[in-house]
Amino acid sequence: MKAIKQFLFSMLSEKSYLKLLHRVFYVLFDIGLLKGDHKFKYHYKVKSFIKEDDVVLDIGANLGYFAKTFSRITPKGKVICVEPLPQYFNVLSHFLGHKKNVTLHNVALGKDSGTVTMVLPMQDGMIRTGLPYVSKDKTGSNERTQEVRIVNPLSLIEDETKLDYIKCDIEGYEWIVFQALKPALVQHLPIVQIEIANKNLEDFIKFFDALEYVQYGISNYKVIREEGKQKEDGDYLFVPKSKEASFLDRLT
Repeated sequence: MKAIKQFLFSMLSEKSYLKLLHRVFYVLFDIGLLKGDHKFKYHYKVKSFIKEDDVVLDIGANLGYFAKTFSRITPKGKVICVEPLPQYFNVLSHFLGHKKNVTLHNVALGKDSGTVTMVLPMQDGMIRTGLPYVSKDKTGSNERTQEVRIVNPLSLIEDETKLDYIKCDIEGYEWIVFQALKPALVQHLPIVQIEIANKNLEDFIKFFDALEYVQYGISNYKVIREEGKQKEDGDYLFVPKSKEASFLDRLT
């Protein structure tokens, strides 16, 4: 697979290569060939967490591997996608820009407006598509950098009357973003699916506990209650106690 990717990356433009990754992912996803890989457990399970009229916030939408699924699940709802990197945003625009229930924002999120440097790690001459991150430090020779605009996340959802689900995958920057998002969590009580860097885990456990959320996760493709460090690697799932009963009902 690695050799195939290297060949395609060398033959195609970067834009065409990234679009191809999206297409191939959804071919494999739709015929169920990714079900055996635990990295994609949330991609398949998320349809049980979200209702057709829900409002979903996808922070770090990347190439749209979740965003398109969210759009399919919510024909009567809305998907708000946030992706700061122009290369990835172009892919989102191509595949989802025409969807009536999708709104796209080419920005990063943070407490204050401004700009930030994002790093695109490279390996074997190719972009590591799932690993862009924010950095203030000097980068290595195998990394590309890009200045992107930052806005406060509340500015993107201030006109929404509800917010039902948040998915966040932003490679270690999640603590800064969720501190800014806290008023929205208090107001709307969305279910939260989030990748958490180890350095932020203890803070997040306390954060969601204070907001009266309960922790869930997915292990062996089953949704289970969790506490702290999960039994199986992957995103963390936090459910408001007030919505726990209805959440569990949707799983049956």
